[in-house]
Amino acid sequence: MKRPSVLAAFALTIPPMMAVPGSAAASTIAWRACGTTGAECGTVTVPVDWSHPGGRKLALAVTRRKATKARAGTLLYNPGGPGTGAADLVRDWAPQFFSPRLRERFDIVGIDPRGVGGSEQISCEMPVHDPEVTQFPRSEREYERMVARNRAVGESCDPLIRHVDTVSVARDFDAVRAALGERKVSYLGRSYGSMLGTQYARLFPDRIRTMALDGVVDHGMPSRRMVGQAASAVEDSFDRFAAWCARTADCELHGRPVAKVWDALVHRAEHRPLPVPGGRPLTAEELRYSVYAMLTLFPEFGQGLARGIAEADGNDASLLAQMRDQALYDPASTAAYRAILCQDIDPQVSGFGELRRREQMVRQRAPHMGGTSEFWDMTTGCIGWPVRPADPQRPVHIRDAPPVLLVGNTHDPATPLGWAKSLSRGIRGSKVLAYDGDGHTAYLRNRCATTSIDRYLVTGALPNINSCPADPRT
Repeated sequence: MKRPSVLAAFALTIPPMMAVPGSAAASTIAWRACGTTGAECGTVTVPVDWSHPGGRKLALAVTRRKATKARAGTLLYNPGGPGTGAADLVRDWAPQFFSPRLRERFDIVGIDPRGVGGSEQISCEMPVHDPEVTQFPRSEREYERMVARNRAVGESCDPLIRHVDTVSVARDFDAVRAALGERKVSYLGRSYGSMLGTQYARLFPDRIRTMALDGVVDHGMPSRRMVGQAASAVEDSFDRFAAWCARTADCELHGRPVAKVWDALVHRAEHRPLPVPGGRPLTAEELRYSVYAMLTLFPEFGQGLARGIAEADGNDASLLAQMRDQALYDPASTAAYRAILCQDIDPQVSGFGELRRREQMVRQRAPHMGGTSEFWDMTTGCIGWPVRPADPQRPVHIRDAPPVLLVGNTHDPATPLGWAKSLSRGIRGSKVLAYDGDGHTAYLRNRCATTSIDRYLVTGALPNINSCPADPRT
C-alpha cells in the first residue's frame, strides 16, 4: 500500500493498439510546459461533492508526458499510497517509474488525487500517530484512549476528509479522461492504485481500454480476514529476510541467529525504547513498523535492513528511525493516508474484546513481527474516526469491463498474492500473473512481469503464462 520514499470486451473489433488514433485527442486542459524533461502540467476542476456537482470545486493537479513513438493511447497512473501523487512522478521521474516501451507508446498522465500533493492537500492539526498511544491495546482503558485519539485526529482535519473516498477519486479520474478528450483510457495502478482501478472499473467499465493492477488489494474482503492474511504475509517476508542473511556472507547479521537477535531487540524496545542519538527513541511498535516498511523494499534494501537491525542492537537505532519518520510521521502523506482509507475501510470492530481477539490471532500468525501490517494500522487507526466510511468493503462484481490483468508477488509483505486471486473471481475475464519473488509490487522489479504488463497495456493481449520466475542472480 503506502510505499516509503528513499510506486466488457473492447467496443471496437480492430486490435486494441489501433483503437486510439495516432495523434492525441483534443484536450480542454490548458497545458503549460513544466519540469526539465518535456512534460506539461495543467489542472482539471471537479466538484468536492459529486452528489452536488454545482457546489464547491477543487482543482486536480495533472501532468502529461506525450508518447515519443507511435501512440497507442493515454495511460493514467496511480503509484499507490494513498497519500502519494503521480503528477511530480510523471513530470520528473518517468524513467524510474515507466519502462521505455510505455514511454514510447503512451501519453502518460499522472494525477494527484484529491487531498494529495497539488490537489488541495489534506491538513490535520494533530499528527496521525502518537508514540504514547498504542495500536495494540492490552486493556479497555488503552483501547478507549486509542479510540479517543483517533476521533480527535479526525476532528482536527479540514472538512475535505469527508470527500476523499476512492469512489470520488475514480469519478475525478474519469473527469480527467473527459478533459483529455479520450473515449477510453488505459490504466496502471500499483498497491492502493488497485483499489482505485477496481472502483473505476465498477463505475466506468466501458471507458477502459486496458487495465493492469499490480500489488492487488481485494476491497471485497472483510477487515478481520485482511489483517489476518496481511500479518501472515509480513511474517513470511521476515522469515525470508532471515534466511537470506543466513546464506549471504556480506549480510551484517550473517552468522548470527537473525530471528533470535530480532526477538531480543523487540523485547528490549518493549521495556525501554531504543536509543536514537540526537533524536527521539524508537518504540517497539515503531521498530516493527519500520522493519515492515523496509521489507516492502526487500531484497533491494536487504543490506540496509540488516545494518539497521545490527546497529539498533548496538544501541543506535538511527537508520530505522529514519524509516519510521518517513513511514509514520510525514504530516502530508499520513493525513491523506488515514483520511482516505477511513473512507474506504470499515474496521468492523465492535469493541475492545473483538480487537483483543484479533490481536491474539495476528500475533499467533506472526510471532516475530507481532501482527504488524498496514492493514492493522488502518484498522485500528479508523476505530473512532469521526467520519463514517463512504464506501466500505463489499463484494466485487465487475462483468462489463475488458479483461483486467492482476499481478501479485508470491512473497509480498503488503498485498498477499491471494488478494489478486480472490479479486480476480469478482472481475469477469481477468487474469492473474504471479511473480515468484519478494518485495511489494512486481513492475520494474522483475523482467518477465514488466514485459508482460507492458505488452498487455499496449496490445490488450493478456499474458499466455500464469507465473514469472525470479530473475537470474547476477
